Amino acid sequence: MKLSVTNHRLEVQAFLILERVPGSKEFLVSVLLQADGQFIGKTPLGTAAEGQEILLSLRWDKPKQRFVASSQAVGSAPVLSFIPFSLPGACRLPFSPDSRWRRASC
Repeated sequence: MKLSVTNHRLEVQAFLILERVPGSKEFLVSVLLQADGQFIGKTPLGTAAEGQEILLSLRWDKPKQRFVASSQAVGSAPVLSFIPFSLPGACRLPFSPDSRWRRASC
């Protein structure tokens, strides 16, 4: 996913992370985002059983300045998670010091 900011092209990368639950055949599913190589955030998307098919999606919610990640197994309700993000130079979103999310730069 690439977002244009004036003359700067911002490259956003998403990484799917599967971590096996100890003593189980299930995996914790999460997504990690980076913008121009800098960590934006990591968010959980639920669990998936070994061999289970799940649909994952990631989209940019421009009005709310956040990424929306979702995970959905067949026959289940989707799990939605939100990752706030300010474009460099925008400095729009305040984050508390204890927040697990941070701006790429400002």
